[in-house]
Amino acid sequence: MRFALLATPLILSATMSWAQPARPASTYFEGFNLSMGLAQNSTESSYGTTATKLDTRVGVGKLNYTFGLSHPAKLGVTATLDLRSSQISNTEYLAVRGLSEVTVEPGVLLVSNSLLYGKVGTYASRYESGTNPTRSLSGSSVGLGLKHYVYRNNYVQAEWTRRKAADNGAGLADTQFKQTSAAVLVGYNF
Repeated sequence: MRFALLATPLILSATMSWAQPARPASTYFEGFNLSMGLAQNSTESSYGTTATKLDTRVGVGKLNYTFGLSHPAKLGVTATLDLRSSQISNTEYLAVRGLSEVTVEPGVLLVSNSLLYGKVGTYASRYESGTNPTRSLSGSSVGLGLKHYVYRNNYVQAEWTRRKAADNGAGLADTQFKQTSAAVLVGYNF
C-alpha cells in the first residue's frame, strides 16, 4: 500500500514533463482519463435489528472515457477497481472480485478547468466469511464527484459514492449490505 502511495505521485509528476499542446477549455476532461488514489469505505451489514459497521482504507483505480456534449455538458463512462477488500467485521469481508463499479457520469464544466459530475451504475463484490463459501453480490451505486485540473493534463478528483448490494446469494437472505465511499484521487487526462 505504501508503494502505491509513493509511486502514484512520482508517476504523475513524471507525466508533467511530457510536451502537450494546449487544448481549448471546452475540451477539458474529454477522452481517456486514468486516476488513482485512496478511499475510506464504510461498510455496513444488517440482518433484522442486528447491524455491524467497519471502516476500511483502500486504494482505488479508475479508467474513464468522457465524451463532449454541447458545451458545457460532458458524459463519462468509468470502470472502478478497489485495490483491497473492505471489512464488515473481524471475520467478514466484501472482497474485490474484479471491477467494483461501472458507472455513467453526466457532468458539467463549472469553470474552464473544473468538472462537477453525478454517477449512477452497477456495483459488484464477493461476500467472504471465514471458512464459509463465498457469495457473489451485485447492486447499484450512485454518487457525486468533482475533478479539477492543477497542471496541464493532471487533475485532482474528490468523489462520494453510495453502494448497495441488492442481489444476495443462497444463505444471505434478508441480509443487507451498504457501503459509503469517500475518495481522493490524482489523475491524468490523455
